[in-house]
Amino acid sequence: MVKIYLAGPFFDKFGIEARRVAQIKALLECNPTVDAVFSPKDETDQDPAIQKLTPMSPEWRRQVFQCDLDGLNGADVLVVIADSETNLNGSDDGTAFEVGYWHARNEWQRAPQSLPPLPVVVVAQEAERLNLMLAEATTYFTDQPLELRHLNFEQIPVRAYQGPVI
Repeated sequence: MVKIYLAGPFFDKFGIEARRVAQIKALLECNPTVDAVFSPKDETDQDPAIQKLTPMSPEWRRQVFQCDLDGLNGADVLVVIADSETNLNGSDDGTAFEVGYWHARNEWQRAPQSLPPLPVVVVAQEAERLNLMLAEATTYFTDQPLELRHLNFEQIPVRAYQGPVI
């Protein structure tokens, strides 16, 4: 069973992105090949040490940053929600950072040993196009979130993104 890091935007003022994250997380948690799902929004909101800090203070920011890095480092698969209410090219700043960090982690930790890269699963129902960097980092692309409930995360097939890029 695998551990998943769930990346995606959740900051829009209407809560659409946060609901999307919750829906994708619920689908992943129903998947029998998934052991755990790390969602930065949920993990930092529930961390007792972070809850004691003043939001956006320097110490809070350091703790949230480290919590998210620990989640990335402990995951086997990165699942990216590429739908954003404010950015039509399939990402937000935090998600872009997480994908870049994931790629660098693959390069530094896995490539020297000739191990296959850790997979990136991208889910996009509404994105009109993806940023080229996100599109090229994708191992498995779907525009059908329900696929996540039955996808074998222990043996993810390659299914590249085929749409337009920016």
